[in-house]
Amino acid sequence: MRLLAAVLFALALLAAACGGSSSGDKEVLTPVPTGQLLPVVVSSDLAVGQNRFLLGLINQSDNSPVLGAQLQFDFYQSSGDVNTQGPQVTAKALQVTKSYTHTHADGTVETHQAGETGAYEAQVAFDRPGTWNVHATGTANGASLDASASFTVLDKSQSPAVGQPSPRSIQTVLKDVSDISQIDTSFPPIPEEHDMTIADAVTSGKPTVIVFATPAFCTSQICGPTKSVVDELYKNYQAQANFIHVEPYDLAKARAGQGLEPLPWIVSEWGLTSEPWVFLVDKQGNIAGKFEGIVTADELYAALTPLLAPAG
Repeated sequence: MRLLAAVLFALALLAAACGGSSSGDKEVLTPVPTGQLLPVVVSSDLAVGQNRFLLGLINQSDNSPVLGAQLQFDFYQSSGDVNTQGPQVTAKALQVTKSYTHTHADGTVETHQAGETGAYEAQVAFDRPGTWNVHATGTANGASLDASASFTVLDKSQSPAVGQPSPRSIQTVLKDVSDISQIDTSFPPIPEEHDMTIADAVTSGKPTVIVFATPAFCTSQICGPTKSVVDELYKNYQAQANFIHVEPYDLAKARAGQGLEPLPWIVSEWGLTSEPWVFLVDKQGNIAGKFEGIVTADELYAALTPLLAPAG
């Protein structure tokens, strides 16, 4: 199970963390010569129809993310020497401070910041499956950037598609364990995000926010920030919507050093091959929004607000 859509991108984020600032200050890196620029398509589940497309840019000279650029995405398909033009979209720069939780020998849990990272997001519709290409052009600090990458668009999404019924999953909840740490690596955890199953939540007649994330074991170190964004929504909208946090791995095995083994139902019922993910489910129990990888509070607020409106 890939922890982010591309292993190279995750490794680059980790390398950047070693030398990154531990403050919350935003940073814009020096423009990168084209030969040193590595574009990585972060989105792992692109399909015909509307998609949230994420592209990361890596400076290969020091494996640092290129942040704060202004980019245009041109999508196209190639067949021989012929390019078929697809959508042209202005990308939005996303930036977060990475973090992770760590449990000390005495049982004390701490959250550590690990520098800045980011990606570039665009809403794009693909009209056919197959191999697609993205040509990213733009500027950072006044200098030009130019990079291209290829990716696959499927006939149908592997994860639940927007408009489809949410899986009625029955995950382990708080009443099933003796301690919340058995099902949550957050610090501090929110018990109310573990008090009902997904099946109960999505059939309750209220909107539901589901976050699949592991703050302690996330290789990219963006699970913590994603979980924090969801927690912020919880504090504001807990009376109007259900909020559910799921750790996608067998935590007992992870803590014993036996690797990251995804819970079987995460793959079979949700089709997830990366993390973190956030899904929004409407009052009728249908998927209303899905967000892979880096996500901002503004994105989730904008997607959740219409679901809270009174019927009619």
